[in-house]
Amino acid sequence: MNGCCHDKECYECKENKKDKLEKILYLFSIIVFVLTFIVKLPQSLKIGMYIITILLAGYEIILDGIKNIFKLNFEEDTLMTIAVISACILGEFVEGCLVILLFGLGEIIESKAVDKSNESIKKIVDIKSKNANIVYNDEIKVVDVKEINVGDKILVKPGEMVPVDCRVVSGSSNIDTSRITGESKPMYVEEDSKLLSGEINLDGSLTCVAEKTFENSTASQIVDLVYEAQNNKGKTEEFITKFSKIYTPVVIVLAILIAIIPTLIGLDVKTWINRALVFLVASCPCSIVISVPLALFTCIGAISKKGMLIKGTKHIEDLSKAKIIAFDKTGTLTTGKMEIDKIETKEGYTKEEVLEYIYNLEKNSSHPIASSIQKKVEELNMKVNHMEVESYKEIAGCGIYGIIDKKDALFGNKKLLDKYGIKYENIDENKNYVVVDGKIIGSVTLKEEVRSGVDVLVKKLKDIGIEKAVILTGDNKKGAEKIASKIKVDLVYAGLLPNEKLEKINLLKEQGKTIFVGDGINDSPVLAASDFSISMGEGTEIANNVADSILISNNLNIVPDIIKISRKTMHILKTNITFSILVKILVLIAGIMGVAPIWLAVFADVGVTLITILNSIRSY
Repeated sequence: MNGCCHDKECYECKENKKDKLEKILYLFSIIVFVLTFIVKLPQSLKIGMYIITILLAGYEIILDGIKNIFKLNFEEDTLMTIAVISACILGEFVEGCLVILLFGLGEIIESKAVDKSNESIKKIVDIKSKNANIVYNDEIKVVDVKEINVGDKILVKPGEMVPVDCRVVSGSSNIDTSRITGESKPMYVEEDSKLLSGEINLDGSLTCVAEKTFENSTASQIVDLVYEAQNNKGKTEEFITKFSKIYTPVVIVLAILIAIIPTLIGLDVKTWINRALVFLVASCPCSIVISVPLALFTCIGAISKKGMLIKGTKHIEDLSKAKIIAFDKTGTLTTGKMEIDKIETKEGYTKEEVLEYIYNLEKNSSHPIASSIQKKVEELNMKVNHMEVESYKEIAGCGIYGIIDKKDALFGNKKLLDKYGIKYENIDENKNYVVVDGKIIGSVTLKEEVRSGVDVLVKKLKDIGIEKAVILTGDNKKGAEKIASKIKVDLVYAGLLPNEKLEKINLLKEQGKTIFVGDGINDSPVLAASDFSISMGEGTEIANNVADSILISNNLNIVPDIIKISRKTMHILKTNITFSILVKILVLIAGIMGVAPIWLAVFADVGVTLITILNSIRSY
């Protein structure tokens, strides 16, 4: 198989061989060109060597250029081909060789630059496992990872990649999560720990239960997002693409006019054709056409290294202009893990009875409260009666309704009580109430854990120019203000229903470009409506689908760095475009006046392209 990945050579292997051949031919072309200056040769032989130089260094460019001329497809290859052929017809063989050699050098350096910008993306794409160890009746069978079904038992050996999202059922180990979250410190896992596909098991063997299929697992979704990001162009990138399609034929027409019009009034033909060639070469837009997408692509790679995936370059521009940032609370600023702080009951009911109603209502919910109830039941070592819940309904921002044992049961906040017309006195908005057949039988006070490091997050955001930080939450005011006091946001809007959150985000957008960070189903409308949206990596699937980006690392402290990277990228774009246009204008004017040789025109094209490419791939 000659070291290739298949019986037949794969596309990548063929491209590598082709790339090596082109570099060898390019090297020979330089040697042949240099020999024309070192060795004394007849002029006819020198001309032959010039033609060999042009063909070795640019046979593919010239072939593509000739094809494009007949197709009326005016790209940079077309411009270079016209310039080289015209130079040869005029007897300016040295100039023709310089054009093709410098252009070829630009192509090689551009290829290297693109490879460098692709490195971080390639590391992300290479996170999908091919095989998995499935445990069948205590026997281990190696299967294609696509054959894994939810509920299958799998074995992850030391050094192996986690094949699908799963839960540990036995064993313990340290896990390298860096390829998924960007976190370099290994994570210790044990029974009941969650693993994401693409993570690496470092030392112990782990028996796990698959919780997602291969197609729906984290690694596959990340790879899909990477390809989606490459295809979603921003406004600047789309403009440059459209601009080049119109610009190139206009340049060719102008070059023809520069060559023809002066000769009609008796001026020297050769002189004005030379000036037209200078104009043609210098005006090539490749410095802009190449550097703009390259800078944006490099930006996506740099951001992915930090632990965030952006779904396309079109979102970078909005992110760079952000002035306001709004956060959901539960599962975003907090870990989403809740604990029952206090249980109170009304006369005639025990804590166990109140908990039992809550447990049965919450058992079908994915809300963080559900896991806290489960944890409390386990702590009390309660034997819970599993009762059927009819007409189950989750009311976003309010709570849950269901019929248990033919009784209307509610568990939620003051809004839920108001919605169902429950009579009450001295309601505490910081509590969730249990109601059976219209009567409050108890209440629960919950406390939640603030994410590590968010206490300095707002200060970091203000330091980079974010003008306002806001909390938008469906939770009660007291709980929201408690979190707000810790992280020092500017405004808190609590007790919001999804439509009210949407109203608030639209008001904030009127004041400036707004980022929203959330994680839940009820955040989806706001994630879709904001100028730039971030979904927490451990958030709901619908939130991840709707958001413009996914914070795979779940580390909010990288958000200021992400904004800085996007701003730096947009600054690089503006610099590249301004520099390219200024140099080209100066050389074009000099060319028309006859004081710019063709090598200077080549610099205005290839040289400027190289400078802008190097500027685009600067380390972040």
